[in-house]
Amino acid sequence: MARHKPDPLIVANLEEATAAVGEIAALDRNIQAVEADMQAEIDVAKARARARAEGLQARRKELADAVGVFAKLNKDTLFRDVRTLDLGYGKIGFRLSNPSIVQDRGVTEAMSLAKLHELGLTDGIRVREELARDVLLGWPDERLALAGVKRRQRDTFFIETAREKLPEEA
Repeated sequence: MARHKPDPLIVANLEEATAAVGEIAALDRNIQAVEADMQAEIDVAKARARARAEGLQARRKELADAVGVFAKLNKDTLFRDVRTLDLGYGKIGFRLSNPSIVQDRGVTEAMSLAKLHELGLTDGIRVREELARDVLLGWPDERLALAGVKRRQRDTFFIETAREKLPEEA
């Protein structure tokens, strides 16, 4: 099969650039219309699926709650030697979560930090160091170079279409 190399579109003057941006604006509007239609269809499909699944989900929750209550009431006998019980159609069991640290009722994080400082238990306090980039922006380039950083600014091309103005042929 022979290769086909496309000829690139070349914009040679301001008039052609203006026409091209006008066509881009029209294409943007058409793309938005297609995407809006697509989203509307997706929303309708999701609503239909939610309506069909609603009764099934309610029944599933009812059964899961009942099995959970049964397992908790009979935990000592059912799970004496095992953490998981295979019921054929699935497994039930209890899992220990990973330990985590939570605040006591009425105690804020600031209160806990103050108490740790007071007791000298600073190994329980995390201090995060990071570059103050907003401050570094005000430094001269020579000082930035001493720290192994540099200022970068980019000049990027953009096209911003005027949504209210479209060419007549669009």
